Amino acid sequence: MSIRSKSVFVFLLTAIAAIVVAIKPIRLGLDLRGGANLVLEVDGEGATVLEETRRIVERKINGYGISEASVQPFGAAQRRLLVQIPGGGDGMERIRESLTRRGVLQWYLVAGGPFAEEAQARAAVSALGQRVSATAGAEPEWYVLQGPPVLEGGDLKNARAVRDAGGGWSTGFTLGNEGGRRFGAFTGAHLGERVAAVIDDTIASAGRIEDRIESEGQIRGARSAEEAEDLAILLRAGAVPAAVRIIEESTVAPSLGADSIRQGITAAVAGAAAVIAAMFAVYRGDGWNATVTLALNGLYLMAMLVLFDAVLTLPGIAGLILTIGMAVDSNVLIFERIRECGSEAAKPASGGGRWTAVAQGFDKAWSTILDTHVTTLVSCSILFLMGTAAVRGFAITLGLGLLTNLFTAVVVSRLLFEWRLRPGRTATVS
Repeated sequence: MSIRSKSVFVFLLTAIAAIVVAIKPIRLGLDLRGGANLVLEVDGEGATVLEETRRIVERKINGYGISEASVQPFGAAQRRLLVQIPGGGDGMERIRESLTRRGVLQWYLVAGGPFAEEAQARAAVSALGQRVSATAGAEPEWYVLQGPPVLEGGDLKNARAVRDAGGGWSTGFTLGNEGGRRFGAFTGAHLGERVAAVIDDTIASAGRIEDRIESEGQIRGARSAEEAEDLAILLRAGAVPAAVRIIEESTVAPSLGADSIRQGITAAVAGAAAVIAAMFAVYRGDGWNATVTLALNGLYLMAMLVLFDAVLTLPGIAGLILTIGMAVDSNVLIFERIRECGSEAAKPASGGGRWTAVAQGFDKAWSTILDTHVTTLVSCSILFLMGTAAVRGFAITLGLGLLTNLFTAVVVSRLLFEWRLRPGRTATVS
């Protein structure tokens, strides 16, 4: 490949990386952004129950647009989950309430009510299979419901917050084919009667059936758009197999996260400045080569973290700083090989020159650089597969940094030498 072709490729790659970093900010983890740590306890035992609960809890949190939250088993009893939610803020109260709700949805035919008191409702029970349930709020209304349920949450295909005909907010739902067929037959046979949507044994709405309902319907009674959306998120996530409660909660203040970022950036800048100064002191004119490759290495790494939707944590910053050391190590290997080859090229009748020394130096350093990067990548893979969330953050950052460093040390650095040593230009041997 010609110098011009390689130059165009590197320029385009750098421009794309700069645009990616400028357009989309990198996501920060809990330790940098601040947020909440929650420990949940599940009233059920076994890995299957815990894993199903973990998936549903994750779906609930994702429903609030927090895709970087971490939900993982905690402790040896297989009954607890550690939930880490970056950001936190005003939405945490809604998330807490959602996490402690099972989300068991059932529809019942209303056999009587509403009643102002539970005793009145119980006195109205007149048939086998009937049960008493109430609405939420300070002044609940009591109903007599006829079992078994005609529909359950598992029949739902989707749920969303919608505006109802009166201008208020409701939770619209879409049923699957089988659920729609059964609900259509039921509503068609009970026109004019009431049907109650019961969530976790509490009546969310008890509306009158005005028309046959097959694929879509609404659960009315929401007092705000947030309440309607909370119910939709709860229904989309599905019902947890056992009750869940919060047994421990701690908060990381955003100011502490900002301090961590500031200290991490300070350490990275100080380390990079010291390394660059040392490179100029030892290798003189070639120090600028190391400076450019180091800067591009950082840019490419940030772009890859954004593209892979990775979350940067404090251990990740440590991986970033270690990447600086790996990048400099590669440059040192190359420059030392160039020096060795330059000494050979300077001997009488050797027929060598500066570019010959550079080409031979890169060729000799390549195998050593590849070996060190491959072995370190293997270590990163083991850390990622077997480590905790914090360790995985370190492994991801370091692993991606090794890949970008391999490119900048071998391709970009050599291209910079080619620019300086192309025909018609003179250069001194460092």
